[in-house]
Amino acid sequence: MKTPELEGKVAVIAGASQGIGEEIGRLFAKHGARVILLARNRQKLEAIAAEIQQQEGEASAFPMDVGDSKKWSKLADFIASRDWGWDILVNNAYWRTQTPIGEVSDADWDQTIAISLKAYFMGARAAIPFMLRAGSGSIVNISSLQSHIPEPSFGAYAVAKGGVDALSRVLARDYSPAIRANTLIAGAVDTPGFAEGEEVKLELGRRLPAGRIGHAREIAETALFLAGPRSSFITGAELIADGGRSIT
Repeated sequence: MKTPELEGKVAVIAGASQGIGEEIGRLFAKHGARVILLARNRQKLEAIAAEIQQQEGEASAFPMDVGDSKKWSKLADFIASRDWGWDILVNNAYWRTQTPIGEVSDADWDQTIAISLKAYFMGARAAIPFMLRAGSGSIVNISSLQSHIPEPSFGAYAVAKGGVDALSRVLARDYSPAIRANTLIAGAVDTPGFAEGEEVKLELGRRLPAGRIGHAREIAETALFLAGPRSSFITGAELIADGGRSIT
């Protein structure tokens, strides 16, 4: 059953084939949005879109490499050709290497920046004309606590996510009041991208004030708040969902 918080809105979710992005797509559709799911894995995207449709939601799978500027242009053409708006953008894709910063190769640096930062800029650039024509829009950039508290060997990723934090502020300054842009900074979350194993998850969780690591659905609920009307007076902000890690 749909609920009306995002009724009539078109929401593009980048990095939607698993984990946080998948949960955001499912939750936004439940709240009435027409969701367009982006990722490279066509099979996963189409399966998720089909499940959403079976639950009376509206979803389209749009397989693409978010690091390719031409793909964003094709997405904009896809939306325009259907006379849809583009009300919400959630940038969630990422790529990272676990390497000390002095040992990061040019190729790994470029790939990290391309997917974990530049793709966010390209997505926003594609969405902005639609949002300005409508006179409103919301951009939610999913970042990481690594931008505030970098762990050893995650330097390139931390730098990219620091850029994401700044990008939200720049978007808010350049396009307010029509477009709101905010950053959702996630701490440790139990997703397929958390590859360190169950024991590490449990140990990390014990060190957090929350007593556990987060769930993807909790981050999705936070993204829903930032994307929708309940946060109408919030722009250029960073909302941290980290189980209290940043205060320890």
